[in-house]
Amino acid sequence: MATTISNFKDLIKKFFTGVAKKEYDKINGSKDEPKYLHDQMLTPEYSVDMTYSSISGNFTRVTADVVSFDSPVPLKSRGSIKSATGDIPKIGIGYTLNEKQMNTLRILRNMKGRATELAKKVFKDTNACIFGIKETIEEAHLIGFSSGVTIIPDTTNVGTGIRINYNIPESNQFGGVAKWDSTDAKPIDDIKRVLSEAKDKGEYPDTIWMDSYGVDRLATNQQVKEMYAFGLNFTGSNIPSPDEEQLTRFLKKRLKLNLRVIDRSFIHEKDGKRTVSQGWTPNMVVFTTGEKVGSLVYSTLAEVEFPQEGVAYAKPNEYILISKSGTTNPVSENTTGQALAIPVLQNVDSIFYLDTNEAQEVDSGETEGDLNITIWETLLVKATVIAKLNEMEINTTSTITDAGLITKINKLNDEDEATLKGLLGL
Repeated sequence: MATTISNFKDLIKKFFTGVAKKEYDKINGSKDEPKYLHDQMLTPEYSVDMTYSSISGNFTRVTADVVSFDSPVPLKSRGSIKSATGDIPKIGIGYTLNEKQMNTLRILRNMKGRATELAKKVFKDTNACIFGIKETIEEAHLIGFSSGVTIIPDTTNVGTGIRINYNIPESNQFGGVAKWDSTDAKPIDDIKRVLSEAKDKGEYPDTIWMDSYGVDRLATNQQVKEMYAFGLNFTGSNIPSPDEEQLTRFLKKRLKLNLRVIDRSFIHEKDGKRTVSQGWTPNMVVFTTGEKVGSLVYSTLAEVEFPQEGVAYAKPNEYILISKSGTTNPVSENTTGQALAIPVLQNVDSIFYLDTNEAQEVDSGETEGDLNITIWETLLVKATVIAKLNEMEINTTSTITDAGLITKINKLNDEDEATLKGLLGL
């Protein structure tokens, strides 16, 4: 199979560059296509040396390793195959019109008055390539933004991906005092606790991000309903749940927070099978100052500088390269898309995370008043836990109840929690 000039060189010469730009504009902003958050939240930044070390600077902490791409294990917990160093892998996608499809186009080409229809079919894969690259970047951005860790496919090693860790400070990561799906949950108290710790660091978040599941749990929570009803001067026991629009106004009025709800899914195809993944990390609430959170770092693809003979190229934007070529024996038409780009969170000290499903609970077999307490699935001497908390200058009395001790531990940020575990030898 030899690569040749496209079988539709007349159409490509006339329309390819314009079509690629038009398709990009449509995908990026029309009413009928997705509007990408990575374009709104990330500032394009050109990198001469597209390596992991070059994208780490004063305001960025990026580390990377190779992990299994399709592992069912949560992204943060997947075992590392090896460290990722050197060049950042490019994003690549391609489509081929086979011999049968080419025969159909040949017939169409010979029919009068069908030039527009022919052009649409010839350039259909251009749209698909641009769309696929934008979807890959969007998913990487949303997963990374909502968890602090993301993954991009490694096109040179099938089945693996590059896990990018933005290294969010552990002191910026929190759990709930109670899980938000629990009747004991007090989400507003949890949110205020995060805002208070942020203020102590000189940060003042004004935007809160979550998915629709988080919104539903907020809206149906008793504390939220009571506070919402109080603001309406509502009396009675049958307190209504606020809808998303009402919740947005409530959070703005009570906490000076702008609510952004992210509901985004992505379709993946492998071996002819389609799967759907969600773009937001489950149970996560994120706090930022404003909506600009980082950079889309990109560089020049080698093929831009060293174009291949017989291949037609078009650049719909500064980092995507679309190419078209043909083959012989068998006859086919190939469209490929490439990009050398990666979403990077900047100023990570100003981003805060609240995992609404992370909260220790009093063990069902616990006996109040005995000497022991179960925390992190480990039986510990209660007096020792109290002593270590006091050692951390977290005032804890010896008469505190088991539930009170669990609550105090749940209020710790991840850094303090790690410190306590270390002191307890866990």
